[in-house]
Amino acid sequence: MIRVPVGAGRSIRGVMADNMNQFVEIKRSEKHGDGLFALKDFKKDESLYSLKKGKIVNHDEIQNLSEREKIHLDQIGENEYEIIESPGCYINHSCEPNVEEKDRIGYALRDIKKGEEITIDYDKIAHLEKPFECRCGSKNCREFVRGRE
Repeated sequence: MIRVPVGAGRSIRGVMADNMNQFVEIKRSEKHGDGLFALKDFKKDESLYSLKKGKIVNHDEIQNLSEREKIHLDQIGENEYEIIESPGCYINHSCEPNVEEKDRIGYALRDIKKGEEITIDYDKIAHLEKPFECRCGSKNCREFVRGRE
């Protein structure tokens, strides 16, 4: 297992992280690919991470992006897309998330234990071209992730 701290000024896959992200790390997830994990216990309502605004592109520019950039696109307007940067691009979906984002800062919805995967509800934050099957494993799983309208 590779442990990659996100903070303390280290470069994460080519993206510099700020000090607010020093208590989260990127590592393999049992849910899906890589995920973001807590390096310490967090209390409910405590901030866990902050997200930088990614590069904004229009629909015509998408064809010129790398495959990694295409995977991490989020539609933010009728013809506007943001390339989600680290650590945001490593946060997996759950139908029972432990974090919600406000103004690009992730806040704990409940107490989070050190080593726990940090998850958000894509139905509340992501624009998706088409739904995909959910594999979050929560007891209240909705079976499909549809994104926000």
